[in-house]
Amino acid sequence: MCYYVSLANEQKGIIMLSINANDLKRNGIIGIERAMSNSNDNSLMINVRGKEKYVILSSEAFNQYREFQLEQAINEAEACLVKGDYTTIEDIENYALTLQKEITNDI
Repeated sequence: MCYYVSLANEQKGIIMLSINANDLKRNGIIGIERAMSNSNDNSLMINVRGKEKYVILSSEAFNQYREFQLEQAINEAEACLVKGDYTTIEDIENYALTLQKEITNDI
């Protein structure tokens, strides 16, 4: 099984252990566990045809990522409140129609 540090990510300042799709296909979950146990990182990049395509995260790393996303959403909402950049829903019955119109206008 081949493990290597992705040079593309290293140039961006991100070093992540990688495994190619063929090795993953041959070794399955055991290959993932082996690769992740050989690293201090909680993630593994999957390369398909020489290109980075997927990332596998440990459940701990995934939960940290979700917490980060939630904190970002809360910060964004709080910033909108401070700036007054929000609207109040007056008619909840027609709110779905309003959302559809907004989505259509943004696309």
